[in-house]
Amino acid sequence: MRLNQYENQLAQLTVDLRHYLVHRGVQPETAEDICQDVFIKLLEMELVLPMSELRPYIYRVAWTTYLDHYRRTRRYHELVAAYLRPVEEGSETEPELPLADQLEGVSPQELQLLLLRYDQDLPLREIAVRLGIKTTAAKMRLHRIHRKLEKKMRRHKNE
Repeated sequence: MRLNQYENQLAQLTVDLRHYLVHRGVQPETAEDICQDVFIKLLEMELVLPMSELRPYIYRVAWTTYLDHYRRTRRYHELVAAYLRPVEEGSETEPELPLADQLEGVSPQELQLLLLRYDQDLPLREIAVRLGIKTTAAKMRLHRIHRKLEKKMRRHKNE
């Protein structure tokens, strides 16, 4: 089989796979993403199968990839519904510490890092350039600050 024929068959297989997924109820945009993911996986595996065996294999991989995507998005929506729902005005919730109290004990360098990341919404690479450190160092420092604040908030919640 020539390379052109093989490429044409793969192109047709991609179209067929997209139609298959859409027919099974997948949104067209998601079906396109899944087709792309499947072929990337196929290329990374360097799998050599004849076309007669490749088609069912790709369909199975595409369907399981969609199921993984569906479960992930369903879980995400459950978490959003559970933790980001609006607080009712008359509800009995613990008063939270004011932001200034939560940031007490954070060094000026840590505060600058937080402001650059979340107030100015800068990417880690830009923050690293401004502070004269490596990108990985900026990322690690942010992670440590998050852990520090998380511990403080847990201690306050347990009191």
